Amino acid sequence: MKRRILVVDDQKLSCDHLRTILEPEGYEVETATRGAEALELLRDKTFHLVITDLKMPDMDGFELLLTLRRKREPVGVIVITAHGETSEALRIMKEGADDFLNKPCDADHLRMVVARTLERRRLVDELSHLRNQLRGSYSFHTMVSQSAKMRKVFDLIQHVGPVGSMVLIHGETGTGKELVAQALHAVSSRREGPFVALNCAVLNDSLLESELFGHERGAFTGAEKRKIGRFEKAQGGTLFLDEIGDISPAMQVKLLRVLQTGAIERVGGAEPIRVDARILAATHRNLEEEVKAGRFRADLYYRLKVVRIELPPLRERKEDIPLLAMHFVEKHGPTAPAPVVEIRSEAMQALLRHQWPGNVRELENAIMAATALAEGAVIHREDLPETVAPRPSDRHAGASLINIDRRLPELTEELIGRVEREYFQRVLSEVNGNVARCARHSGLSRRSVTQKLQKYELDRQDFKKPRIE
Repeated sequence: MKRRILVVDDQKLSCDHLRTILEPEGYEVETATRGAEALELLRDKTFHLVITDLKMPDMDGFELLLTLRRKREPVGVIVITAHGETSEALRIMKEGADDFLNKPCDADHLRMVVARTLERRRLVDELSHLRNQLRGSYSFHTMVSQSAKMRKVFDLIQHVGPVGSMVLIHGETGTGKELVAQALHAVSSRREGPFVALNCAVLNDSLLESELFGHERGAFTGAEKRKIGRFEKAQGGTLFLDEIGDISPAMQVKLLRVLQTGAIERVGGAEPIRVDARILAATHRNLEEEVKAGRFRADLYYRLKVVRIELPPLRERKEDIPLLAMHFVEKHGPTAPAPVVEIRSEAMQALLRHQWPGNVRELENAIMAATALAEGAVIHREDLPETVAPRPSDRHAGASLINIDRRLPELTEELIGRVEREYFQRVLSEVNGNVARCARHSGLSRRSVTQKLQKYELDRQDFKKPRIE
């Protein structure tokens, strides 16, 4: 499909000028001289990019941008600014603009910015598609995935959930074992009953016994009243025992007896109490190896693993990262200080490169942190934790900035300076004029950044976002 661009400027001559530059590049270009006219065209047709003047009579470029982002239109936006409006243009980039251009537009620079923006928006289009899929075929109860491995897990849950058998869920920490247990409960005949969960790894034997079986008043020091344990609380429902591989041999014996007899005794009690709860267990340990090593009872292991569900780590299903990232943006973005709706392509590339030792939980925490740090509607690479998106080294920065003329030999010295100047303008805008953060982002020393700012006559104060009283 031909890439379609909408140029919006109240000066028809400016619209025609941009058309003559872009159409020979193979783009389909339409023009509008008013913001309202642009919105009408966007309602009727699909556009991949909007290039809008900042200052226009009825609806300026800033208002047009906000309208498009509020409606979550999957379209790129480039703002055209006149001399002296650069700071304002950079500020509105925090509201979702992809780039900006200075008047008069240099033809070569315009082509470069348009091509770069369309490539960025290609990923945004894919994310928009994923957002729609979140509510469709890729969603299974509280989980989302498009990977073949996870789709097999979903099929297995759907198949064994109604049967009522015990299930052992195995997977690394953070892979979503409790979500699988909740899904098994949701598709079972016990779904109207309670779902009760307990992490066995965080309790010593005496506390774990009390939590599982309950205790009578006076059973031990501090037991001032009777306590109902998790087995009783799960009557008619499901009991999920997380990290079952961490319980002691003594507790393994007591748990095995309950599974064999279907009855418990409260700590300090003498009467057996019948319990009716489906047992689901999970562990990150290899229980077969634990059995061979004598650390886990073989008879308990085989009782628990009537059905085994294996959860793959996130690094083995990287195709799920964009889907999950957008799922967590949908979950945490609306509650952020500035509601977040989008992830920049550079940030998404960093997410895809990370190995995720903490799996899905680590990804959710990274997105939660990024939504809290983002200063606008978009998550930038700088908003991600440094463990996920390492800052570039001086060597990499030199390759991208100092040696830009070697990568782009066709650029004149004047254009090289313009590109580098706009780079620092953009970074300063993203970091709210903070020179130290600008240095970390670019990989240069603070002194080098200060020299660049002096060279291009950039005042960091111009990029500070005004405080709202």
